Amino acid sequence: MRQLRGLLPYALVSALVVVASVVAIVVSTTSTPAGPAVAASASPTAAASASRQAVTDLSATGRLAYWRAEPNGDHQLWIANADNSRRRSVAKTDTPNAISKTRWSVDGNQIAYVEGGIRLVVVRVDGATTSYTLAPELRSDSYRIVDHRFSPSGARIAATVQRQTGSQSDIYVAAPNGTWTRITTVEDAIAADWLDEDELLVQTTGGVISAVRATGTNQFRPLTGLQASSPVVGSDGRIYFLAGRVTQFAGASETFVFAAAANVWSMTADGTDVRRELTPPDQDSLRLDGTWSTGFLYHRGTNPAQLVIGSIPILLPSNAGLIERIAVSPDKRYAIGFAGPTVVRVDISPTGLAPSAVLLLGSIDSGDVWFPRAAPIARVAATPRADAPAVRYVFALGGNVWTMGPDGVASVLRTGATNAQTQRRFTIPLPQWSPVGDRVLTVESLGTGASGQQLIPVTIDRAGKVTRLTALSSVAPAVSWSPDGSLIAAVALPASPLDPSILQSELNVRVVTADGALGQTLPGREVVWTKPGMFVLTNGTIRANDRARDEQAIELWTGTQKRTVTTVARIVGDPRALVGSAAIRGITSVSGITAAPDGAFMTLRVAFFGSTANPFLAVLRASDGAATQYVFGDRIGDEAWSPARPLIGYTLISGGQGIPGTPTEPKPVATIRDAGSGTVLAEVDGRFAGWSPDGAWFYVATSGGLYARPLAGGALVRVSGVGVPVSITKP
Repeated sequence: MRQLRGLLPYALVSALVVVASVVAIVVSTTSTPAGPAVAASASPTAAASASRQAVTDLSATGRLAYWRAEPNGDHQLWIANADNSRRRSVAKTDTPNAISKTRWSVDGNQIAYVEGGIRLVVVRVDGATTSYTLAPELRSDSYRIVDHRFSPSGARIAATVQRQTGSQSDIYVAAPNGTWTRITTVEDAIAADWLDEDELLVQTTGGVISAVRATGTNQFRPLTGLQASSPVVGSDGRIYFLAGRVTQFAGASETFVFAAAANVWSMTADGTDVRRELTPPDQDSLRLDGTWSTGFLYHRGTNPAQLVIGSIPILLPSNAGLIERIAVSPDKRYAIGFAGPTVVRVDISPTGLAPSAVLLLGSIDSGDVWFPRAAPIARVAATPRADAPAVRYVFALGGNVWTMGPDGVASVLRTGATNAQTQRRFTIPLPQWSPVGDRVLTVESLGTGASGQQLIPVTIDRAGKVTRLTALSSVAPAVSWSPDGSLIAAVALPASPLDPSILQSELNVRVVTADGALGQTLPGREVVWTKPGMFVLTNGTIRANDRARDEQAIELWTGTQKRTVTTVARIVGDPRALVGSAAIRGITSVSGITAAPDGAFMTLRVAFFGSTANPFLAVLRASDGAATQYVFGDRIGDEAWSPARPLIGYTLISGGQGIPGTPTEPKPVATIRDAGSGTVLAEVDGRFAGWSPDGAWFYVATSGGLYARPLAGGALVRVSGVGVPVSITKP
């Protein structure tokens, strides 16, 4: 009862506003009800809008749009100032339950909404209406419009079109001439804010944030190598996002991309000046919505409650109901929120606190608030590049294979949508350039359905032509070029690499030509090809009722001749391994064999099941099998050999699986070590990312991007904003 008495003054004010609005509507309304949809063509189509400019007397500092049922039974779209003054109707519908995603344009002169999931209706503030309808083939295949975003001028709209039965989603752009163009074919793209009239932000369910051109197909420009989600343009024009472990929730009408163990980061539209901003108090399934006066807006999972994080705890008021969405005015003095069927105003203190909410109006559906963008998109002026190797890169990111030239601009070489999203479903080694740099070697799924769990070798030339080597119907993820690039070695499997029976099976190395003809067969579980021959990890013998194998060795095969280089027992039995007991050796796991191009040295990762013993990297001399050194760490990865000298680069990670930005955050260090002497030649914070073709430079991947550094010493040179390991060849 007290709450009702407290709300009575607001109800009286609202009644006065309604009376005044009725008079205003009679005098000044220019309402035009939404018309019927036009017939769809082979692509989504639209009835062209009037070419005249929208004219309005609404405020330039804040506007409302909302649907409301009127006493006469009409369900109308109303627009008004942010305080609900100058209210007038601009459209109506006979199917209110079909209306969703009501949203203002960036310039505040248009409102768009989705009708029944298949039609996008755009209404200007002067009442002119445009209707865009999905093509029949898309509708019949269960595709629906689940989101839409206006370009800054309002001339273009990007729509996320999602398949309800499979959650595949791509982006279509509507143009003023009434046509739609599909601009992505990766099947996991979701549109975000536009950067300008030519590019918009896009996130993928694979964790990639890119700018995408509104012309062409798959014209992605990845902005960061961090696994990230929820890009939004902040009030200062910077791009804010969450970086962490990315997962998705695929609903029937929308897909959410979440980040767990995440931090809020920001960057410019060029992917530069990347910095960590804040660690949210929640660490499970977060999505970022926007900026608050002193912090950030976010949701946790699919919970509808809007949350705020800042340097101090901030709680949104609950006196007007559960606020599901809220937006802050440009002066950061107040915010407009939507709490179910009500619209509220929340005043903000200088410290960012929001003590109470004031009811503006109730009984509304699908509303939105518009505030002008206060700052231009943040960009960094181009600067002359420092001297760095002129090379070409290839890497995997977000389920796709990418290539990149010396300018640091990446482009998609092979989309995951064409190979069952292999890179997202498996742990795939870095794609590798051929010795002469004309093709890339990787693996991808054999097919869809059950065969999607089987991997086959694949080569891709620089133009994107793909050769699928289907003579091997299932292989282990690691495959290897011969020194001249004419042959490929792979470990053939009797089932999917994920099948537990693989551990029990005796495996074989198969040689196949680059055109797919099968060649030599020899027993083994891993293989790497070098100038003197193939180094093979043998099968050994399976221990009954255990996950371990005994009596494994490393062999060098030269044609049909073989030589045992060393045994696993010898490696773990060395006193330097610190794990000499038979009990420990019995649960040894060895994997990840690598070798220098000239075959003089090799490495092998060693770990132990059911033991607290540290894993290590054994560096071995091929001539006599002696271990030249043992490298210990919490985790070791990214091993790659210099093409010119017996140097091994790798990432040594210390620390646990903690949250980035906290004391338990894992710390990667890129390390260069002389394989013979054990001398460490360089240690740089970040992941080891590769070698230049002449071995004179090495690369480091950090949250800020990809950097090159001369082996002889010197400053890091920023190559790209995409900080991931790369395979490198001549340009």
